[in-house]
Amino acid sequence: MDDEVKQMRKAKLSWYTMIAALLIAVGCFVSMTLIESTVDSNGILHEPFFLIPIGYLFLLIGLISGAIHWYQRSRQK
Repeated sequence: MDDEVKQMRKAKLSWYTMIAALLIAVGCFVSMTLIESTVDSNGILHEPFFLIPIGYLFLLIGLISGAIHWYQRSRQK
């Protein structure tokens, strides 16, 4: 019984990690489109490019934790 409880906690943790990571990834991609790129008086482009790789990183984390969650749930049954 104790082992079953531990597996359920791990499954919930991977589920919450997946949801949080995917929401952060969507937030990064939406922020990238909403924040405008500007060119200053010296001709230097300022844009929030850093949000793209961060968004892909969180997307990857969400997909991996979703696969872990799926594996743990299929192992329980």
